[in-house]
Amino acid sequence: MSRKIMALLGVVVLSIIIAFYIIYNTTHSSSITVKIFCAGSLKKPLDTLSEIYSSRFGVDVYVEASGSVEAVRKITDLGRRADVVAVADYRLIRDFLIPGYANWYVGFATNELVLAFTNKSRYASEIMSDPDKWYEVLMKPDVKWGFSNPNKDPCGYRAVGLIALASLYYNNTSILKELILDKLNAYIEYNKSIIDVYIPASIDVREDDLVIRSKSVDLIALLETGSIDYAFEYRSVAIQHSLSYIELPVEINLGNPGHEDFYNHVVVHILVGSGKEKSIPMSSIVYGVTIPLNAPHREEAIEYVKMLLSSTGRQVFESLGQKYLDKYIYGGELPEELRDYIEG
Repeated sequence: MSRKIMALLGVVVLSIIIAFYIIYNTTHSSSITVKIFCAGSLKKPLDTLSEIYSSRFGVDVYVEASGSVEAVRKITDLGRRADVVAVADYRLIRDFLIPGYANWYVGFATNELVLAFTNKSRYASEIMSDPDKWYEVLMKPDVKWGFSNPNKDPCGYRAVGLIALASLYYNNTSILKELILDKLNAYIEYNKSIIDVYIPASIDVREDDLVIRSKSVDLIALLETGSIDYAFEYRSVAIQHSLSYIELPVEINLGNPGHEDFYNHVVVHILVGSGKEKSIPMSSIVYGVTIPLNAPHREEAIEYVKMLLSSTGRQVFESLGQKYLDKYIYGGELPEELRDYIEG
């Protein structure tokens, strides 16, 4: 066989090998997509983290945001599958996914509630000059404001809890009455020093100046267009979307573990699907993550959570205004692969 034919055959064989390599890698990379169900307030940092993950591991990531309660219900009520679940309240994993749908959780980040607005908001200059007047501004008849659905989103039940805490902190029962009880079909019960706030399954908003949406980030477009004046948001979300905001007293903003005893004076009762009522004592905000028991791509999910809990995840989140915990909270049967990231 001539050298020319041998060289030609070599080129053909090499071309076939390269073609198979390309086909294999294309098929391999496109056949795996890590699916994440997450809180709306986690969408931006997880999108950024997912880009880093994809470039490092060659695996696609799909981030599906919703209210955290809704994210949990996708698994428990709708039977949908995800590789990672990341929510704005780690207790939702502990109380609803463990033990039937997951067997561990890690609380990794914190936040605080703020009152967000824009330069279009009515009385913006007044509230900036005297932030303690925030509830008086919200009571004005020409002001429209909102929070997310407490039955779907932790930011919603935390906003209700914050308002109830404010009535205690300012010793002013009209705050809870005028901002919650007069505007929607919630009701309260007093149990010694505890205020129990009950949110019905079907929320009926009685006045046009209150707006409720499925998740807190859904209110941002309404703020930006001037459709509403104020919204209760997480501080990180306000920063990520360049919104103006006022910080609320640490005694009520749910961002300081040192005030846990005071936060616990309010319990919000929500319905989380199938008629199940959940009692949620107000507590400092801690975001949580887990991998469901039936995750389609467990190995890839483990690598993703490793990155989330590493210095890379911390840098991404804190660059977007969301603080990591100094020490992670965890429970259940923690995977061996994650122990160095949690306990180290």
